[in-house]
Amino acid sequence: MLISRNHTATTTNAFYLLVVVLLLCSLRARSQDAVSFLKAKTVEPAADFKPVGSGNEQPFDFTRNLIFFDASVNGEPGRFILDTGAPTLLLNSRGEITAGHEQSSGQAAGGSVALATQRIESFEMGGRTLAKHWALALDLRSMESRTGKRIDGYVGHKFLRGGEVRIDFPGRKFQLLRSSRFPRHAGQSPRKVLRFEYDDHLPVITVKVGKRKLRFAVDTGAGTNLIDEKYRDLMLPTGARMNIQGLDGSNANHDIVRLFGMPCQDEDEATNFVVMDLSHLQTYGEPPISGILGSVFLADHIVGIDFRRRKLYFW
Repeated sequence: MLISRNHTATTTNAFYLLVVVLLLCSLRARSQDAVSFLKAKTVEPAADFKPVGSGNEQPFDFTRNLIFFDASVNGEPGRFILDTGAPTLLLNSRGEITAGHEQSSGQAAGGSVALATQRIESFEMGGRTLAKHWALALDLRSMESRTGKRIDGYVGHKFLRGGEVRIDFPGRKFQLLRSSRFPRHAGQSPRKVLRFEYDDHLPVITVKVGKRKLRFAVDTGAGTNLIDEKYRDLMLPTGARMNIQGLDGSNANHDIVRLFGMPCQDEDEATNFVVMDLSHLQTYGEPPISGILGSVFLADHIVGIDFRRRKLYFW
């Protein structure tokens, strides 16, 4: 987990950044997923893309439960991850953080990592372009090595918040759409609609599990589901464990559990979670976040996330 602090007094319009930076690999199956946490300050908020109708369909590669797609920065093509948990653009510095960039540092699970702000001239995805903007830069080479994929950055909330992002997981494509009161997909209304609220920029749904209400952040940048260890009384142990490794190189083994009562699941169907301490995820003065629902939870559906109307649609 990364918690970043900017040490420059002149930084304004700060907001938190949540983006993928942790790798999880199963000790039994030897598979790898990814989920991460980074809080950082930026120089200025990003302007929205301006959805005026249906956007271009953007194909994606669903590798390790992460949404990889093509976009370009300053006219140069790159490979990015769609991350609803990240509020802005995070670029892969690949160690090239220079004295000309505003410096800051982030705290990972066992040590610090270097961050910097980076000015870009343009960013283009799905047929829409954003002009000059400040992005955050971080060395993501270790993440590239673990996933075996090129990662030029992550794209999040500030680039999506003007409307709805419609993700067709079975069809491996997504669109940026105008917000609609009555959304339809292939002529059909959604079969399930969930309202969410914001914790900072994070979309958070409330789920009743037994007699308790739990709050889960919906994060397409998370390849697995996480739940805070303080809810162990609600969990069914599986006997399996998973190793979680941070960008700083530290790692620890965590239990894999099952939880009943999640939305879009049958009553007798359980959802797998990795148990860990999520105290770093909490926002002072806000109700606690119980866990994270990642892309693995959404992957069987066509999902619409309407940031403007604060609704989550399932087809």
